[in-house]
Amino acid sequence: MVAAWRNLILGLAAIITGLISIMFGLGVIRASALFADVTAGRAWLPFLLCPAGFALIVFLTRRVFPGAQGSGIPQAMAGLQMQEAAEIDSVLSLRIAVGKFGLTLLGFAIGASIGKEGPTVQIGCAVMNVCGRLGLERSHALQRVLILAGGAAGITCAFNAPIAGVIFAIEEMARSFDDRQVRSIILAAFASGVTLFLMRGYQPYFGLSHATLTPGVIWLLVPACAVIGGLAGGLFARVLITPALFMPELINRIAKSRPAWFAGFCGLSLAVIGLISHGQTFDASYGEAQAALIRGVLPPLDFAPLKFLATLISYLSGIPGGIFAPSLAVGVGVGTAFAHLIPGLPVAAFAMIGMAGYFSGVVQSPLTATAIVIEMTSNPAMTVPVGLAAILGTLASRLVCKEPVYHAMAQQFLRVIAHRHLPAPERADSNPS
Repeated sequence: MVAAWRNLILGLAAIITGLISIMFGLGVIRASALFADVTAGRAWLPFLLCPAGFALIVFLTRRVFPGAQGSGIPQAMAGLQMQEAAEIDSVLSLRIAVGKFGLTLLGFAIGASIGKEGPTVQIGCAVMNVCGRLGLERSHALQRVLILAGGAAGITCAFNAPIAGVIFAIEEMARSFDDRQVRSIILAAFASGVTLFLMRGYQPYFGLSHATLTPGVIWLLVPACAVIGGLAGGLFARVLITPALFMPELINRIAKSRPAWFAGFCGLSLAVIGLISHGQTFDASYGEAQAALIRGVLPPLDFAPLKFLATLISYLSGIPGGIFAPSLAVGVGVGTAFAHLIPGLPVAAFAMIGMAGYFSGVVQSPLTATAIVIEMTSNPAMTVPVGLAAILGTLASRLVCKEPVYHAMAQQFLRVIAHRHLPAPERADSNPS
């Protein structure tokens, strides 16, 4: 009876997550379109919108919605390690979910290079956490199941990819296999997936790709593309984990003492990159990635490095927003660079290979990378080269970044929480700088 009631609550929460994600996804589309419409023919306008918008979002995040900054996935993973229900509620509350929802949409409306998947995960985990209070006896084991189920539902809803949602929750979040947890994860992923299907029909995230990679010498380029993508992804993750090592001391001091001013500087830098890229690096660059994956349209050769910088700057600014979707776009740029250098290569196929190599380099989760690329393009014919690229990308990434990015950021988040809870003298001793 208890198990049936728990499964009912999980299913209900997953359906609610699905409905919220539909509204969130539509909001993202409209916010991105608004930015494109407002800035069309006005190349100067992002130089006002981006700095002012970044500064405003960081101010609101820190003053009104603390805990809503960044991706949202590290917060969810930190919640898995928290023992007290009150601590979990502090990072997975409805207030933070509302803030994440609104501030992420505002980020898209000002052109930030962010994604919706991390916020959807944090929102999904918050919904699960709240719904789990309805008649269920709270325990650490139950909280863990709820958070994992919320993570699976969040990825499912963000990319319409239930298999990737299940694998992400097991491989990246749980890092273990437990029958009870897995059943709950599958239930949540497919309940939210069915909700999306009934409301919007079958819509692969990027559309239907017909890319293929025929046997032959061309396969020799797959490892090269994957390793380059993995190294680049590992570098991206390394900078996210230890940004102070890569920024001048003056910038570090401004980032700590004047976060809104630093965010404004990041917004100005994003506007410069947007101008250089002719607007292709704003938002998640969904259109550029889709054109390469589905129609074989080559993005410019400098698209990957410019998108890399735009995403890095957007995340380091401290605004809410995910790194999944922008990372996928960077990976598309890495793969299609080979088609620029070697005419005649299948553009769509190498876009998928580059996407798997770079994305697995960022998150170091090859199964998740493989599943998400295949599901988003609905192209199982590319499973072998995409899977190979994901494995090689992960191995290459570990040469640059020893610790998976989300796990490292979750530990940083836990240290911040612990530091805030220490008495004043202990706080001073623990951070002499």
